[in-house]
Amino acid sequence: MPASTPVAQALADPHALLALWEQALAMPPAARESLLAHDEHLHAPATLGAQRRRLVERLQRRVGARLALKSRCPACGEEAAFDVALPALLDALDAAAPDAGEHRLEQHGWQLRFRLPASPDLQGDDADVEAFVQRLLQRCVAEVREHGEPRDLQAIPPPVLEALSERMEALDPAARISFAVDCPTCGHHWQAPFDAGRALWSLLQGDAEQLLLDVDALAQRYGWSEDQILALAPTRRQAYLQLVRGD
Repeated sequence: MPASTPVAQALADPHALLALWEQALAMPPAARESLLAHDEHLHAPATLGAQRRRLVERLQRRVGARLALKSRCPACGEEAAFDVALPALLDALDAAAPDAGEHRLEQHGWQLRFRLPASPDLQGDDADVEAFVQRLLQRCVAEVREHGEPRDLQAIPPPVLEALSERMEALDPAARISFAVDCPTCGHHWQAPFDAGRALWSLLQGDAEQLLLDVDALAQRYGWSEDQILALAPTRRQAYLQLVRGD
């Protein structure tokens, strides 16, 4: 991972961690995911699958090779725990990497020229699903024709829209990551969806909140400022915290 990414900086520098936490805290999920996946060396928006691969890569940097997950059985409500080998997941996502260029769909006499959605395409303040779909079409569909004649986006019939959605998902399968899970109680089998952006944010948010607690404890005991505390090497900071807590 390039050292210039916000997540890499946050993992290496407590000041950067708190700055990232403060910036991301008020963001809606799509914008937050984009921030956590940001790479200043990439000049064009990545497909959702490519972005989520970067998030998994950053998760691996934070937790190591294995990530523990839980999912609730939709049949009986029992919680199932499982873990994921992140290197193997990254290999699978690499194998599913799509072509980020233009694609074409011909269905029921309609011809569509489109590109795969990227994270900025999902960001907006639309209050309903129909408005969201129309905005996504406006951003991702470059040309619409019926039997060779130009048509407006609003004229695309529902079966063709459904075919377009299925085609986009087939072209970029990493945009929706899920794992096969078996219930330990009733044996029910299901696909548990995995939100890499949410998982990474949960870990970073926990790190930042723990750091704030540490700063509060040391400031109260020694009267140091936040900058003085964050300037301490992690080992020395933990040594002082052990003294404060009487460990």
